[in-house]
Amino acid sequence: MDTNISSLREYLYSLRFYFLFVSFIFVCAIVIGYNGVLSEVFSAPLEWIEELSGGIKDFTDIYPAWLIFMVFFAVIFLNNAFTCFLDIILGPLLGVFPLFSLILNGGLIGWFAQEEGLIVFLAIAPHGMFEIPAFLLSTAIGLKLGREVLKRKEERHLKDELRNALRAYLILVLLLLFIAALIESGLIVAALFFI
Repeated sequence: MDTNISSLREYLYSLRFYFLFVSFIFVCAIVIGYNGVLSEVFSAPLEWIEELSGGIKDFTDIYPAWLIFMVFFAVIFLNNAFTCFLDIILGPLLGVFPLFSLILNGGLIGWFAQEEGLIVFLAIAPHGMFEIPAFLLSTAIGLKLGREVLKRKEERHLKDELRNALRAYLILVLLLLFIAALIESGLIVAALFFI
């Protein structure tokens, strides 16, 4: 067990510059979204989400809170786990998908804050403090895998990198996403039933 933790710690340390880079890009995307540059991209989906949330409120009369919590938890956790997995596994395609995902998510947060006010950051904070690091870590891993593909064949250690990437995903990313989904689902159900 100590060996696994030690090798995971070493692997995470090797990601430090990638993590800083994706964090910088994420913050830039938030700023771009906040400045309204991506308004055209996000305004139509927001209308659809508002219609959907109106329909969800109707379910509170029919189904108990625990069942709605479980559904939200499953959907949120599986969606985030799948997205983070794609960020990692599609990283070898020169990091295009992880960067696109990073900019899209950062831009969405910024745009939403511009539309609804800076209070959005407070609403995101309880689950975001777990979800965002998991997302950034997955993106950093994907970029590192993409860089590994670009190395000369004799310098490439793609198999080892993939093994380390999947270990980090299974041990750390999924744990962070699990905690985030618990918190986010709880907040959604509390808002639906008690506010």
